[in-house]
Amino acid sequence: MYEIRLICGICGGEVNPDESGAVGTCRTCGNIEAYPRSDIRILNRITYLRKIFRFDEAEKLAKGLIEKDPTDSPAYWAKMLCEYGIQYVRNGSKRLPICRKDISALGAVKESDSYKRAVDNAPADQQSRYEAVAGTIEDTVSLTKTILSQDKSYDVFILCPENATVDDDLDGDKIYLRFTSNLNFNTFYAPELLKDSDPAEKAAQTTFALKHSKIMLPSFRSAANCHDGYLEYAVKTFCGYMAGSKDKKVFPIFDSSAVKFQQLPECLVYCEEVFDCSEDEFMREISDKIEAILKPEVNAIVPEDIVTATAANKENLIKRAYMFLEDGEFDTADSYFDKILDIDIEDSRAYIGKLLAECKLRNEDQIPSLPQTVTDDKNFKKALRFASPEQKARYEALNNAIVTRIEDERREIAEQRAKLQAEREEKEAIERARRARQEKEERKLLYQRRRDPMRKTLLEVQAELQKTLITPKRRKELQEQEATLKKNLKDLDDLFPDIFD
Repeated sequence: MYEIRLICGICGGEVNPDESGAVGTCRTCGNIEAYPRSDIRILNRITYLRKIFRFDEAEKLAKGLIEKDPTDSPAYWAKMLCEYGIQYVRNGSKRLPICRKDISALGAVKESDSYKRAVDNAPADQQSRYEAVAGTIEDTVSLTKTILSQDKSYDVFILCPENATVDDDLDGDKIYLRFTSNLNFNTFYAPELLKDSDPAEKAAQTTFALKHSKIMLPSFRSAANCHDGYLEYAVKTFCGYMAGSKDKKVFPIFDSSAVKFQQLPECLVYCEEVFDCSEDEFMREISDKIEAILKPEVNAIVPEDIVTATAANKENLIKRAYMFLEDGEFDTADSYFDKILDIDIEDSRAYIGKLLAECKLRNEDQIPSLPQTVTDDKNFKKALRFASPEQKARYEALNNAIVTRIEDERREIAEQRAKLQAEREEKEAIERARRARQEKEERKLLYQRRRDPMRKTLLEVQAELQKTLITPKRRKELQEQEATLKKNLKDLDDLFPDIFD
């Protein structure tokens, strides 16, 4: 039969009970917890729900345990953790508590009714443990309250998976750069703003931004994102704030090639608009939408001026668009080029201008600096299609300059690699020669150490053989010894043939 073990509230490992069965030690992190008198399965469920951000459901289960047993200390402790939205995250070799909820209205942890009842109903040895852990949680709660009391707000909250980096979330990073650099929106984007923050500060800053942002852009680029507890909790929290504010809006971003709209969190069913990041015009569309909301005065004036433009002033619009490029106002330039194409859909300069705006280049002369050719770019293709012979030759020359530069760089890299390889092989050859000389010298020394004693003995034997006053028996022994020594010396020479080169 399956044996139910208590799950550690810190790391999620199994807590092995001691002989008394009153307390247990987590075999993963060493945390000591009191074994409850109530149903362990429910307490484990509370721990699991808290881990996946479903604090309200977990708190409801804890209240149910307390109703059955008003003296259940672990249930009160679990209820306190749910009230303050406490989770534990790994930070190096330690696991630290962080606060996930808006606790502005809550008091100190040790002043809460749930904490006091947990301590009052706990055994004496467990009371001290509760007090020690509550002290650590109190530090996180204090930090969270300080951050939640900030006097600022955000225009846009770009939501991505919790541990994502700017390298993982390329679209999010592009939106952040566009909103901050070009449109000057005050944008919250955790991978960029909180990359150097510790987990507790990061969680608190995110909670603050959820409450004080006007627009949320949650990103769902895979099926796994749709089941991500952090993303679902953040969206649900923001939608909860939307219910009490007409100014807050949410616009989900998803990849239709990997995710279906019906897979998104339920609270997003009634959102105004959804953006598909797999579409070509995704970046421009979402920028136009957010700008229309946050800068209505711009969208009320500029488009009207451009729409009323005629072919007669198209050249002035071209000049203005390229001036915006020179000033680095790429999104504004892109909108001008679109309106120019509304006047003349075959203006190749507008298509090249859109290419420059997309690549954030200030003029055509910067095209050769692009990391790859623009042969397959849709705007470049249209520019060639509608270009005059002179324009077409220039555009092709610019693209060929990219090809030439890339080939030169590849050739230079190949030459550098060949040079480094030759230098490496030369060094290896010199080192092999040095080692060969060293080994030869060592073998010579070894040869001499073996040869010299035998030659000395041979000379002594031969000297004794020259004497006349020796018995026949002794002479025979010396002759045999002489023959043996000569043979050994010859064998030694055969063993070290290389030292005579």
